[in-house]
Amino acid sequence: MSLFPRAILFSVLCMFALFAKQLPPDNPPYKNAGLPVETRVADLLTRMTLEEKIDILGGTGFATMPNVILGPCVNIARIPQGGRNFESFGEDPFLTSIITVPYIKGVQSENVIATVKHFACNNQEYQRDFVDVKIDDRSLNEIYLPAFKAAVKDADVWAFMCSYNRVNGHYASENDPLLIEKLKKEWGFTYLVMSDWGAVHSSIPVAKGGLDLEMPDGKYLNRKTLLDAIKSGIVAEDAINDKVKRILRVIFKIGLFENPGDAQPALLGTKENRSAALEAGRAGIVLLQNKDNILPLDVNRLKSVAIIGPGAAKLRAGGGGSSQVDPLTRVSPLEALKNEFGSTIKIVHAEGVKMLGDAMPIEEEVLYTDAELKEHGLKGEYYSNMELKGKPAFTRVDKQVNFDWGGESPQKPGAYVFETLSDDGQRLYIDDKLVINDWNDHGFEGRTAKVSLEVKKKYKIVYEFYENGGSAAVRLAWNTPAEKLITDAVKAASESDMAIIFAGTTSNIESEGLDRESLELPQGQTELIQAVAKANKNTIVVITSGSPVLMDAWINDVKAVVETWFGGEMMGHAITDVLTGKYNPSGKLPVTFPRKWEDCSAFKTYKAMDSVTYYSDGIYVGYRHFEKNNIKPLFPFGFGLSYTTFEYADLKIAPATANGNVTVSFTIKNTGKTEGAEIAQLYLHDVKACVDRPHKELKGFQKVVLKPGEKKPVTISIDKNAMSFYHPDKKQWVAEPGEFNVLIGASSEDIKLSGSFNLK
Repeated sequence: MSLFPRAILFSVLCMFALFAKQLPPDNPPYKNAGLPVETRVADLLTRMTLEEKIDILGGTGFATMPNVILGPCVNIARIPQGGRNFESFGEDPFLTSIITVPYIKGVQSENVIATVKHFACNNQEYQRDFVDVKIDDRSLNEIYLPAFKAAVKDADVWAFMCSYNRVNGHYASENDPLLIEKLKKEWGFTYLVMSDWGAVHSSIPVAKGGLDLEMPDGKYLNRKTLLDAIKSGIVAEDAINDKVKRILRVIFKIGLFENPGDAQPALLGTKENRSAALEAGRAGIVLLQNKDNILPLDVNRLKSVAIIGPGAAKLRAGGGGSSQVDPLTRVSPLEALKNEFGSTIKIVHAEGVKMLGDAMPIEEEVLYTDAELKEHGLKGEYYSNMELKGKPAFTRVDKQVNFDWGGESPQKPGAYVFETLSDDGQRLYIDDKLVINDWNDHGFEGRTAKVSLEVKKKYKIVYEFYENGGSAAVRLAWNTPAEKLITDAVKAASESDMAIIFAGTTSNIESEGLDRESLELPQGQTELIQAVAKANKNTIVVITSGSPVLMDAWINDVKAVVETWFGGEMMGHAITDVLTGKYNPSGKLPVTFPRKWEDCSAFKTYKAMDSVTYYSDGIYVGYRHFEKNNIKPLFPFGFGLSYTTFEYADLKIAPATANGNVTVSFTIKNTGKTEGAEIAQLYLHDVKACVDRPHKELKGFQKVVLKPGEKKPVTISIDKNAMSFYHPDKKQWVAEPGEFNVLIGASSEDIKLSGSFNLK
């Protein structure tokens, strides 16, 4: 989910109002904003009945409030096709931790609760509701927990969200080793822990355990399930009091009792917000390939450009699921480029292929409720059960199947692609033939079926769907015969000076609730790129995605490749600024781009067993895995080109202090003709250790902006934590004395400088 249910906090405020009526007219301590939070919490707790305490342990629905953000998502990108990779910060625990801390501090500086999620090991959407992650202590602590620990220790985060999955046999929402021993005792977390939506599976174990707030409602934590258990001593009231204290602590912390607060629409879409979105979008773009320095575009020499691909005329602002945000404005790359080029450069647009989710709902004029073709539309029968049994609750005629209830063209002959999208199960029958069978719970995702249709022939269509949780949304659409799409794209490319292909994924392909079926570009985009590149030697590919895509089939045939990610509402302008050279790209990859799925660390275990997955790759995730196994990736972690060049020199490493602090310094010079920024990366290698350690691990980085010919010093400090590993026998972090290599690079592979120091 993207936001915190308003009803939960509102119910607590209503309870406060009830207290005010029962108390004498004096000012009780809990209402005194000048007193310490703990004093107020303790006072209010003494005034609450047991029933009232139980009542605030469960949410009251899906309504939302501007006071809580359900983020950041700090899941490690272990699987490149993971559905929520676009929400998180990459494959490296250090990088993820460094991004997590200022994110939380920034959110909470505005008196908004940040919720770090998903605790823990939610690294795949496939079977996420119940899959049991089998993982050893060292891998858990070194790879998957550092960002959560930083959220507590360095950012003082106010809320945690448990994941859906099991970890070593126990659901995350009732996992005492994680919630009590690690989070609350070892890390000292004092605020609230909430479940993901519908991720609670029992009453008594949860009441005794470390979860404080069940979302979105109190299905398991309510008076009926808990009151007698508490009164009889099965559940200690102290355990309930601790949960209530944590919830109240957060409410008092943000001043919600004094000022419930509402959204401020006037702050949305301001010039300042759009400027920030533009800068973020531009800074995140990664230049992956630039043969013959074809970029930035030389607009003075271009007379015509073919703008091709399914991502050209549509803004792909973000991935799908609960984190999806609809932009206030949508300027597509095609529109932005047209505005930039004006009348000086001829632009020819060709879509090339259709993407899942882009199909138009089937038109009313070709749908009929009866065989006599007297009434347009589809007869809808709505049932109160997912088996579609008994009498329907009601019936009606729907003009189209294109619904989103939230929490609550003339026909031509040829091969039509029917497209269904729904949150949860769906089945499509054409003339009683089952052509799409997707009858299971899932997030909003699509399926397609190719069916040959004839002119003036009647077809019986039956579309069944059910909703069992999440968003109630469904869509029945089609793509008309599209044999000419690639032909038109090739023609446009062959008649233009340059072709720019906008390819990638969409929010229907990368989304919460599902993992991508393949790392290949979907819907025939590989064939599109190959055909266009053959027609025009000056072809540039712009990828918009939330995670890696495979490129080996076409990358050698194109001049340039740009990765934009899902960069928000200003991405059309951001891409245009990078392509035209108004902005020199400086982004670096937070994940490794593999040449094939089989090269990745999780390949042998992902989907290998039903309901369980073994993290047999251990600490060797991402670039750690590729280096250990001598596998050459397509693009390494930390990689990213610029329109200028940089020179690294003058490495100096100060001896380690008594506390284990080390200062590393060097210089970077811009040796090109364009101003640009470089992100220098510091990796460490433990030369000799009592356990197996990666060849290198990221432990620092710094961004430097340089004018042509300018040189600047760079200083990066590291402490003993950077040299430590989690000792599986001692159950603690250890930094062993000995030699450490310092590797300074422009990526994990491109090491420019190296040296060493000794830790005593």
